[in-house]
Amino acid sequence: MSISSLSASTGYSISSSLQHGPACNCPACTAARMASIATPVAGVTPPSPSAIYSGKPLSPDQQKQLDELRSRDADVRQHEQAHMATGGALVSGGANYSYQEGPDGKQYAIGGEVSIRLSSGQTPQETLSNAKQVVAAALAPTDPSGQDRAVAAEAEQMAQQAQSEIDKQQQQQVQQAQHNPAIDTAKAIFAAIAHPQPSSKGNAVDTFA
Repeated sequence: MSISSLSASTGYSISSSLQHGPACNCPACTAARMASIATPVAGVTPPSPSAIYSGKPLSPDQQKQLDELRSRDADVRQHEQAHMATGGALVSGGANYSYQEGPDGKQYAIGGEVSIRLSSGQTPQETLSNAKQVVAAALAPTDPSGQDRAVAAEAEQMAQQAQSEIDKQQQQQVQQAQHNPAIDTAKAIFAAIAHPQPSSKGNAVDTFA
């Protein structure tokens, strides 16, 4: 059975309306453009857009972006933690996150990934157990992604193959038991005890004169 390493991942992205670009006229981007055209000073690194207004009151748009980033960060971390908690020993390492800097200068997770090992065991029973655990780990979050469901589907297929092997083994064991001479002899003995044959000799009667 060919086993591959699967990755249960969830990708998130912030809506384009919350992204900043060259044409953005928000205070942060305006300040950043002003900083970029200022006369450079040797040994001084121009500050990032968020650092320029760090600690200052945020505009409504900036606050909205920050709130969305915080919410997304919490969702992403909760999602990946659900994968890891259920995956147990089948999880390869921890979660990997992709980040975006918020208007407060802090990094917020906007995407995450957890690698889950889908591996065969020493026996079909162990393989079946591993596959079921991968399915549970992939679907552990309350909002499984398309990739999560794809991982679960592949693990389900592996589980079905393992179950088929288990059924085949059990069938072979039953067939071997049915043709076992020792079992046949034991059955004959039990049958003889349960249903004894009547004696062919007559009853003897003693007479006394």
